[in-house]
Amino acid sequence: MIIISREIDIIRVPSGVPGMDPIIDGGLPRNTNILLQGSKGSGKSSMCIQFAKAGLEQGEQVLYISTHLPLYDMRAKMGQSGLDARKYEEQGNLVMVNPLTMEISSIGMDEKMHSARFIEVEQNISTIASLINQAKRKLTKKEIRIVFDSLTGLILNTSDEGVKELNSLIETMTRRVRLQKHVALFTLDPSIDKRTTERLKFIMDGFIEFKVNLDADTPERRIIIHYLLYTGKAMGRYNYIFTPDGIELNRY
Repeated sequence: MIIISREIDIIRVPSGVPGMDPIIDGGLPRNTNILLQGSKGSGKSSMCIQFAKAGLEQGEQVLYISTHLPLYDMRAKMGQSGLDARKYEEQGNLVMVNPLTMEISSIGMDEKMHSARFIEVEQNISTIASLINQAKRKLTKKEIRIVFDSLTGLILNTSDEGVKELNSLIETMTRRVRLQKHVALFTLDPSIDKRTTERLKFIMDGFIEFKVNLDADTPERRIIIHYLLYTGKAMGRYNYIFTPDGIELNRY
């Protein structure tokens, strides 16, 4: 019997970060979950916004999950990077959700007043899962981009008793991303304990780290691509700078 092997057709999507796509074979592969780790202010959220913006400008749909900011403030932050969130929400291509404030796009409430109301995740994790599923059902296209910025917000606000259920939620999300041909970015702060971090790295398909040294005479900012599924030449260290539109990579 003759077995004819053929290369899997990997669909890639632009990262939205200038300088990144050429070094990762043209973009982030679909069916993958990528973990972005870095300290506060290192550029994780900027990359997430750029990733979302790149998809929206091409007519794709985006589910944006934020635990850092209430939706009212998140829209303002996106606007600073040139992303008009309201426009894409009205088009039905962007759905935003914050599991800590229990906000979801287009719920018709005064979000400016609601922005101060953060809840504790001591409540049932299944309620948060239901909220995320409700948000995702608003998107009608088969292949979407998912941003979860940040897992840190949920982990730090989850009791010891709820950790198992939270792990199950994250694992379910990553499994669905692969099955439904999505691509997802999850961010994480390095303050999270090593065991939890290693567990998350294990279930992800790619790991990118942001390293910042502000104590040097010239501040050093580096992105380290540790691994990325379906990408053969991505591993390496890259300088990056902040621009009015976000971050930009350069090989060193």
